[in-house]
Amino acid sequence: MRKILSILLIFSAVVVRAQNYISVDEYRRAVVDYSHTLRIARSATLAAEEQAALSHTGLLPRLDAAGRFEVALRQHAGVKPFSFSLQPLVVQTIYAGGARRATYESDRVGADAALSDEFFTQYEVVYAADDAYWNLAAARDRLRITEQYVDIIRSLKRVVDARFENGYISRSDVLMTDTRLSEAEYGLVAAEQAYQVALHNFNVLMGVEQAVGNVPADSVMTVVEVPSRMVLDEILDRRGDFLASQLRVDQALIGVRLARSAYLPQIAAGVGAVWQTRTPNTHWHTTIDGAVSLSVDVPIFGWGARRRSEAVARQQVAMRQNEHDQLRDQIIRDETDAWSSIENSLSQSLASRRNLDIARENLELSTYSYNEGQLTILDVLSAQLSWLQVYENALEAALNLHLAVADYRRVTSTE
Repeated sequence: MRKILSILLIFSAVVVRAQNYISVDEYRRAVVDYSHTLRIARSATLAAEEQAALSHTGLLPRLDAAGRFEVALRQHAGVKPFSFSLQPLVVQTIYAGGARRATYESDRVGADAALSDEFFTQYEVVYAADDAYWNLAAARDRLRITEQYVDIIRSLKRVVDARFENGYISRSDVLMTDTRLSEAEYGLVAAEQAYQVALHNFNVLMGVEQAVGNVPADSVMTVVEVPSRMVLDEILDRRGDFLASQLRVDQALIGVRLARSAYLPQIAAGVGAVWQTRTPNTHWHTTIDGAVSLSVDVPIFGWGARRRSEAVARQQVAMRQNEHDQLRDQIIRDETDAWSSIENSLSQSLASRRNLDIARENLELSTYSYNEGQLTILDVLSAQLSWLQVYENALEAALNLHLAVADYRRVTSTE
């Protein structure tokens, strides 16, 4: 593992209400527990499993019963006006061209595919949680940096105003400082708005109100663990959506058998009995008659319907196979892009760390030199703006590194 060194920032803290600090692991668990997307995926899995269980009943004997009770409106001498019959029947499909078995196998594979999709969905949800967490952490750090930047300019303005009153500088220095302060305060409003938007998204993902005051416990500048790069075969074995795609290819192959089965002989056997009153019903005497049945249905000629049905099913197999291959290519591309993002973000983070020390020292020297009358106000304002830009670049690089690592874990389905 490679680690990027943490960068310590000194922020001016403004506390507006009690806040509940939550770690990234705690936030992930909260988002996973609340996620509607994951609940939908779970419901889809349960529905697919129930469908497979339903299909299995088609392999078992079926018990039916029919009953009848009649009352004659016209009565005859010596004949009861009432009659009834009860007919239970047990039917077992002996051969249906393999349709029942193929349907059950197809639904069983579909349930496994749904479970694999649910497994991958969890990584998607975790990535969304990481994205919201680190974006809020970055927005908070950016807000604090902007507040510090405004304080720096206000401190400079006090010096400029004092020197102007003493006649040491011209009015233009005051105007330039006022303009820069106005721009900084405008940027502070924008940073506050961006923070509120990120905070709202952060809380919505775990289903709590913004008033609760949940905020990230970590700064975006914290240490990042960069995972080792994984080989393609290992990634494909871990990807739930890739496994689901392969299962759907298998399901489509079963669909060819299912399409063929409709044009094969169908054989069913049944055992039944009838308990009924005699006709005419004179003394409420009843009879019980039993019967054994065997039905055979043989399709003979259907104008090539079987051949065309199988052709349609085979095209479904081709479609699923192409989708499977396309997903494999997409995974390769995503892994390559995610790893490149990690490498680039890591390089940017290291470079921005070096620039931070330079910008901080330059700001201190410029401010001191201006107070000593060795530099103009433009030099100080330029150093302040450079300091802000360097810090913003450092925050952006740190955020990109966190998100790149999170994306790589999503692509590789790793914790």
